[in-house]
Amino acid sequence: MRKLAFVGGIIVLPHEEVTGHAVIVEGEKIVAILPENDLPENIERISLGGDYLLPGFVDIHVHGGGGADFMDATPDAMRTVAATHCAHGTTSLCPTTMTCPNEQLFACFDAYRETVRKGTGSADFLGLHLEGPYFASANRGAQPTKGDRVPTVAEVGEILARAGGIIARWDAAPELDGMQRFAAQVREQGILLSVGHSVATAEETLAAYADGFTHVTHMYCATTTEHKRGQVVHGGIVEAAYLEDGITIELIADGKHIPKETMRLGFRLKGKNSLALITDAMRAAGTDLQSTMLGDRQNGVPVIIEEGVAKLPDRSSYAGSIATMDHALRVVHGRYGIPLCDTVRAMSLTPARLVGADDRKGSIAPGKDADLVILTPDLTVRRVFVRGREFQQ
Repeated sequence: MRKLAFVGGIIVLPHEEVTGHAVIVEGEKIVAILPENDLPENIERISLGGDYLLPGFVDIHVHGGGGADFMDATPDAMRTVAATHCAHGTTSLCPTTMTCPNEQLFACFDAYRETVRKGTGSADFLGLHLEGPYFASANRGAQPTKGDRVPTVAEVGEILARAGGIIARWDAAPELDGMQRFAAQVREQGILLSVGHSVATAEETLAAYADGFTHVTHMYCATTTEHKRGQVVHGGIVEAAYLEDGITIELIADGKHIPKETMRLGFRLKGKNSLALITDAMRAAGTDLQSTMLGDRQNGVPVIIEEGVAKLPDRSSYAGSIATMDHALRVVHGRYGIPLCDTVRAMSLTPARLVGADDRKGSIAPGKDADLVILTPDLTVRRVFVRGREFQQ
């Protein structure tokens, strides 16, 4: 079995940056972190040349890239998205769907299973992320206007049965009718429940947390803050997330959706262990497209690409990002000033933990998959390894 030693660089661990050490990989796994002076002479060495060695990024909210979208519901499209993001350091991801008819959702299930069976050839899939269809119409953002509905026991049961255990997370508006039953059905299968595209008050959000909604989807985007209902002022989803330590959040890290001050506030109040950075990237990520579709090509939402972000044509809403995770790293650490270890943890170990994959993904540690990214001092991706094998685009 091939044994490698990554040497001569800065190793970024969850709590510190380490030099003078080597990361030892055997086959698909990291087996040790040793002082470079302790390495055997005959081991194959990969010189980092002073560059950073990071754990592969884990993106748990991503719709597309490379001109493809997971809603295209074909293995070719799924492999295209995976390869596009892997080239930028994402070694694991959760393919994200949108509000759609169940037949289309089930086609995504089939394409996902086929892709996993044959292998992506790049980033690993950690389970599907269902964004919809149980959303509040008043806070839908760029989600399709048709297809919203309230959950029924029968429909949710059918979706879960057809999925057969491939769903990692499911976003919904918890103020809708039937949400307690929905939460019970979904949590029974160990799926992460997330508040998203919702008009819930703080009170409703905290009640939903008690029912099992422990995460907030792209906070500040299609979520509520302090607002009036009638003549009564209520807190919103944002306030509830900050008040309840058990609620985790994600922030879109493209440098467009979340300004510097808001990002820094999120890290200060929730911390790197309860905050995940995501791209929410759509099919234009990694391309020079100026207009395209969010979602599948036949039934998706038309969008334009302008000033480095996807927008609805009437400019009433952003429509996902065109970012990759290396860009997110340069934004959050390079421009916003969040410490490197904290930023990397929010891009790797924390999201891996949220979808139950931190036993094998998300950090450079013995026993974990050898998902590694080599970046230059200006945070440009130089090489990517997925389970010990170098990704070749």
